[in-house]
Amino acid sequence: MRIFDRVDSESVEKREFHLAVFSLSIIAVLVAGLAILMYPSIESHPIIFSERTLEISFFGFCGLSVLLIGYLIDRQITVRRLRLQIRQAEARYTELHRQVGKDLLETLSGMNVFQDRLVMEFRRAVNMRDTLSVMVVRLTPTANVNTSGEVTAALGDAVKAITRKLRREDSLYNFAEGAFGIMLPGVSVQNARIVAARMTEGLNDVAGAVDRFTHDVKIFNYPQHVATAHELEDAVLSLLPATMVSEPTVAAAFENARARKDD
Repeated sequence: MRIFDRVDSESVEKREFHLAVFSLSIIAVLVAGLAILMYPSIESHPIIFSERTLEISFFGFCGLSVLLIGYLIDRQITVRRLRLQIRQAEARYTELHRQVGKDLLETLSGMNVFQDRLVMEFRRAVNMRDTLSVMVVRLTPTANVNTSGEVTAALGDAVKAITRKLRREDSLYNFAEGAFGIMLPGVSVQNARIVAARMTEGLNDVAGAVDRFTHDVKIFNYPQHVATAHELEDAVLSLLPATMVSEPTVAAAFENARARKDD
Protein backbone atom coordinates (compact mmCIF):
# COMPACT_ATOMS: atom_id res chain seq x y z
CA MET A 1 0.00 0.00 0.00
CA ARG A 2 1.64 3.25 -1.20
CA ILE A 3 -0.72 6.19 -1.07
CA PHE A 4 1.71 9.12 -1.01
CA ASP A 5 5.16 8.08 -2.19
CA ARG A 6 7.71 5.31 -2.19
CA VAL A 7 10.09 5.24 0.76
CA ASP A 8 13.33 3.31 0.50
CA SER A 9 15.53 2.22 3.39
CA GLU A 10 18.33 4.69 2.51
CA SER A 11 16.16 7.74 3.29
CA VAL A 12 14.52 6.52 6.49
CA GLU A 13 16.18 9.11 8.76
CA LYS A 14 15.34 11.97 6.40
CA ARG A 15 11.75 10.81 6.11
CA GLU A 16 11.49 10.47 9.87
CA PHE A 17 12.55 14.10 10.32
CA HIS A 18 10.00 15.23 7.71
CA LEU A 19 7.30 13.22 9.46
CA ALA A 20 8.14 14.81 12.81
CA VAL A 21 7.96 18.35 11.37
CA PHE A 22 4.76 17.59 9.50
CA SER A 23 3.11 15.99 12.53
CA LEU A 24 4.00 18.92 14.79
CA SER A 25 2.65 21.40 12.24
CA ILE A 26 -0.62 19.53 11.81
CA ILE A 27 -1.05 19.12 15.56
CA ALA A 28 -0.49 22.84 16.02
CA VAL A 29 -3.14 23.64 13.38
CA LEU A 30 -5.61 21.21 14.94
CA VAL A 31 -5.04 22.59 18.42
CA ALA A 32 -5.57 26.15 17.18
CA GLY A 33 -8.71 25.16 15.26
CA LEU A 34 -10.12 23.27 18.22
CA ALA A 35 -9.47 26.24 20.52
CA ILE A 36 -11.21 28.61 18.12
CA LEU A 37 -14.24 26.33 17.66
CA MET A 38 -14.54 25.66 21.40
CA TYR A 39 -14.08 29.27 22.46
CA PRO A 40 -17.71 30.36 21.83
CA SER A 41 -19.08 27.61 24.08
CA ILE A 42 -17.08 28.63 27.18
CA GLU A 43 -17.00 32.42 26.90
CA SER A 44 -19.85 34.85 27.38
CA HIS A 45 -18.46 37.02 24.59
CA PRO A 46 -17.86 34.62 21.73
CA ILE A 47 -15.87 35.44 18.65
CA ILE A 48 -18.20 36.77 15.99
CA PHE A 49 -18.05 34.63 12.83
CA SER A 50 -20.46 34.57 9.96
CA GLU A 51 -22.44 31.41 9.44
CA ARG A 52 -20.55 30.66 6.25
CA THR A 53 -17.21 31.05 8.02
CA LEU A 54 -18.25 28.70 10.80
CA GLU A 55 -19.31 26.05 8.29
CA ILE A 56 -16.01 26.32 6.40
CA SER A 57 -14.04 26.18 9.64
CA PHE A 58 -15.93 23.16 10.93
CA PHE A 59 -15.73 21.07 7.76
CA GLY A 60 -12.14 22.15 7.19
CA PHE A 61 -11.27 21.04 10.70
CA CYS A 62 -12.96 17.66 10.14
CA GLY A 63 -11.27 17.20 6.77
CA LEU A 64 -7.84 18.03 8.15
CA SER A 65 -8.36 15.54 10.98
CA VAL A 66 -9.28 12.78 8.51
CA LEU A 67 -6.24 13.56 6.33
CA LEU A 68 -3.95 13.47 9.35
CA ILE A 69 -5.32 10.10 10.46
CA GLY A 70 -4.91 8.69 6.94
CA TYR A 71 -1.37 10.03 6.65
CA LEU A 72 -0.32 8.58 9.99
CA ILE A 73 -1.83 5.20 9.04
CA ASP A 74 0.07 5.23 5.75
CA ARG A 75 3.32 6.13 7.55
CA GLN A 76 2.76 3.31 10.01
CA ILE A 77 2.28 0.86 7.14
CA THR A 78 5.46 2.20 5.53
CA VAL A 79 7.43 1.73 8.74
CA ARG A 80 6.16 -1.83 9.12
CA ARG A 81 7.12 -2.57 5.52
CA LEU A 82 10.61 -1.16 6.06
CA ARG A 83 11.05 -3.25 9.20
CA LEU A 84 10.03 -6.34 7.23
CA GLN A 85 12.56 -5.48 4.53
CA ILE A 86 15.26 -5.03 7.16
CA ARG A 87 14.46 -8.43 8.69
CA GLN A 88 14.55 -10.04 5.24
CA ALA A 89 17.88 -8.32 4.47
CA GLU A 90 19.31 -9.54 7.78
CA ALA A 91 18.17 -13.07 6.96
CA ARG A 92 19.78 -12.88 3.51
CA TYR A 93 23.00 -11.53 5.02
CA THR A 94 23.06 -14.31 7.59
CA GLU A 95 22.56 -16.95 4.90
CA LEU A 96 25.25 -15.40 2.66
CA HIS A 97 27.60 -15.16 5.65
CA ARG A 98 27.05 -18.83 6.42
CA GLN A 99 27.54 -19.82 2.77
CA VAL A 100 30.77 -17.82 2.51
CA GLY A 101 32.09 -19.51 5.64
CA LYS A 102 31.14 -22.93 4.29
CA ASP A 103 32.81 -22.28 0.94
CA LEU A 104 35.94 -20.99 2.66
CA LEU A 105 36.20 -24.09 4.84
CA GLU A 106 35.72 -26.34 1.82
CA THR A 107 38.59 -24.66 -0.04
CA LEU A 108 41.09 -25.59 2.68
CA SER A 109 43.19 -28.72 2.23
CA GLY A 110 42.76 -31.63 4.61
CA MET A 111 44.92 -34.16 6.42
CA ASN A 112 46.20 -35.95 3.31
CA VAL A 113 47.63 -32.78 1.81
CA PHE A 114 49.06 -31.83 5.19
CA GLN A 115 50.91 -35.15 5.42
CA ASP A 116 52.36 -34.78 1.93
CA ARG A 117 53.46 -31.24 2.67
CA LEU A 118 54.93 -32.33 6.00
CA VAL A 119 57.12 -34.89 4.24
CA MET A 120 58.57 -32.26 1.91
CA GLU A 121 59.00 -29.56 4.52
CA PHE A 122 60.59 -31.93 7.02
CA ARG A 123 63.09 -33.11 4.43
CA ARG A 124 63.91 -29.53 3.53
CA ALA A 125 64.39 -28.61 7.19
CA VAL A 126 66.70 -31.61 7.76
CA ASN A 127 68.77 -31.01 4.64
CA MET A 128 69.11 -27.26 5.26
CA ARG A 129 69.42 -27.62 9.03
CA ASP A 130 66.46 -25.30 9.37
CA THR A 131 63.45 -25.31 11.71
CA LEU A 132 59.87 -26.33 11.09
CA SER A 133 56.93 -25.34 13.27
CA VAL A 134 53.39 -26.71 13.19
CA MET A 135 50.50 -25.12 15.06
CA VAL A 136 47.21 -26.80 15.87
CA VAL A 137 44.30 -24.41 16.46
CA ARG A 138 41.19 -25.82 18.09
CA LEU A 139 38.00 -23.76 18.11
CA THR A 140 35.09 -24.70 20.35
CA PRO A 141 31.73 -22.97 19.75
CA THR A 142 30.07 -21.68 22.89
CA ALA A 143 26.44 -21.94 23.93
CA ASN A 144 25.78 -18.58 22.27
CA VAL A 145 26.22 -20.29 18.88
CA ASN A 146 23.40 -22.83 18.81
CA THR A 147 22.81 -23.58 15.11
CA SER A 148 24.96 -25.27 12.49
CA GLY A 149 24.79 -22.17 10.30
CA GLU A 150 26.11 -19.94 13.07
CA VAL A 151 28.89 -22.44 13.78
CA THR A 152 29.91 -22.48 10.12
CA ALA A 153 29.89 -18.69 9.94
CA ALA A 154 31.97 -18.41 13.12
CA LEU A 155 34.54 -20.91 11.87
CA GLY A 156 34.72 -19.12 8.53
CA ASP A 157 35.39 -15.82 10.27
CA ALA A 158 38.07 -17.49 12.37
CA VAL A 159 39.77 -18.88 9.25
CA LYS A 160 39.85 -15.41 7.70
CA ALA A 161 41.37 -13.99 10.90
CA ILE A 162 44.03 -16.73 10.92
CA THR A 163 44.85 -16.27 7.23
CA ARG A 164 45.51 -12.56 7.72
CA LYS A 165 48.27 -13.39 10.23
CA LEU A 166 50.14 -15.86 7.99
CA ARG A 167 52.95 -15.37 5.53
CA ARG A 168 52.74 -16.34 1.88
CA GLU A 169 54.82 -19.49 2.42
CA ASP A 170 52.70 -20.64 5.37
CA SER A 171 49.80 -23.03 4.80
CA LEU A 172 46.52 -23.64 6.60
CA TYR A 173 44.71 -26.99 6.77
CA ASN A 174 41.25 -28.05 7.90
CA PHE A 175 41.63 -31.29 9.87
CA ALA A 176 38.13 -31.54 11.31
CA GLU A 177 35.29 -29.26 12.37
CA GLY A 178 36.95 -26.69 14.61
CA ALA A 179 40.45 -28.20 14.24
CA PHE A 180 42.98 -26.51 11.97
CA GLY A 181 46.65 -27.04 11.30
CA ILE A 182 49.20 -24.41 10.30
CA MET A 183 52.60 -25.23 8.86
CA LEU A 184 55.28 -22.58 9.37
CA PRO A 185 58.47 -23.46 7.45
CA GLY A 186 61.65 -21.92 8.83
CA VAL A 187 59.96 -20.54 11.95
CA SER A 188 61.51 -21.06 15.36
CA VAL A 189 59.56 -21.63 18.56
CA GLN A 190 60.00 -18.02 19.64
CA ASN A 191 58.72 -16.65 16.34
CA ALA A 192 55.89 -19.19 16.32
CA ARG A 193 54.79 -17.90 19.71
CA ILE A 194 54.74 -14.37 18.33
CA VAL A 195 52.56 -15.55 15.44
CA ALA A 196 50.30 -17.37 17.90
CA ALA A 197 49.92 -14.22 20.01
CA ARG A 198 48.94 -12.17 16.98
CA MET A 199 46.57 -14.91 15.90
CA THR A 200 44.98 -14.97 19.34
CA GLU A 201 44.28 -11.25 19.12
CA GLY A 202 42.59 -11.73 15.75
CA LEU A 203 40.51 -14.64 17.03
CA ASN A 204 39.43 -12.63 20.08
CA ASP A 205 38.23 -9.86 17.77
CA VAL A 206 36.33 -12.32 15.59
CA ALA A 207 34.76 -14.07 18.57
CA GLY A 208 33.13 -10.75 19.46
CA ALA A 209 31.52 -9.57 22.65
CA VAL A 210 29.18 -12.60 22.68
CA ASP A 211 32.15 -15.03 22.68
CA ARG A 212 31.06 -17.15 19.74
CA PHE A 213 33.89 -19.62 20.33
CA THR A 214 36.90 -20.35 22.50
CA HIS A 215 40.27 -21.24 21.03
CA ASP A 216 43.37 -23.14 21.97
CA VAL A 217 46.70 -22.98 20.10
CA LYS A 218 49.45 -25.59 20.42
CA ILE A 219 52.93 -25.29 18.90
CA PHE A 220 55.24 -28.15 17.87
CA ASN A 221 58.70 -27.51 16.53
CA TYR A 222 61.50 -29.44 14.90
CA PRO A 223 64.12 -29.86 16.27
CA GLN A 224 63.20 -28.46 19.70
CA HIS A 225 60.15 -30.62 20.46
CA VAL A 226 60.45 -33.57 18.08
CA ALA A 227 63.27 -35.33 16.27
CA THR A 228 61.39 -37.11 13.47
CA ALA A 229 58.47 -36.41 11.18
CA HIS A 230 56.59 -39.33 12.69
CA GLU A 231 56.85 -37.77 16.16
CA LEU A 232 55.64 -34.47 14.75
CA GLU A 233 52.63 -36.13 13.15
CA ASP A 234 51.80 -38.05 16.34
CA ALA A 235 51.92 -34.81 18.31
CA VAL A 236 49.44 -33.24 15.89
CA LEU A 237 47.13 -36.27 15.84
CA SER A 238 47.05 -36.39 19.64
CA LEU A 239 45.10 -33.13 19.61
CA LEU A 240 42.57 -34.17 16.97
CA PRO A 241 39.33 -36.19 17.25
CA ALA A 242 39.74 -39.96 17.40
CA THR A 243 38.32 -40.34 13.88
CA MET A 244 41.31 -38.49 12.47
CA VAL A 245 43.82 -40.98 13.85
CA SER A 246 42.76 -43.53 11.24
CA GLU A 247 44.26 -41.34 8.53
CA PRO A 248 47.49 -42.61 6.87
CA THR A 249 50.57 -41.71 8.89
CA VAL A 250 53.57 -39.70 7.82
CA ALA A 251 55.66 -42.85 8.01
CA ALA A 252 53.42 -44.39 5.38
CA ALA A 253 53.75 -41.25 3.31
CA PHE A 254 57.54 -41.56 3.52
CA GLU A 255 57.32 -45.15 2.30
CA ASN A 256 55.09 -44.16 -0.62
CA ALA A 257 57.41 -41.33 -1.54
CA ARG A 258 60.45 -43.67 -1.39
CA ALA A 259 58.66 -46.21 -3.55
CA ARG A 260 57.81 -43.57 -6.16
CA LYS A 261 61.45 -42.45 -6.14
CA ASP A 262 62.70 -46.03 -6.67
CA ASP A 263 60.35 -46.46 -9.57
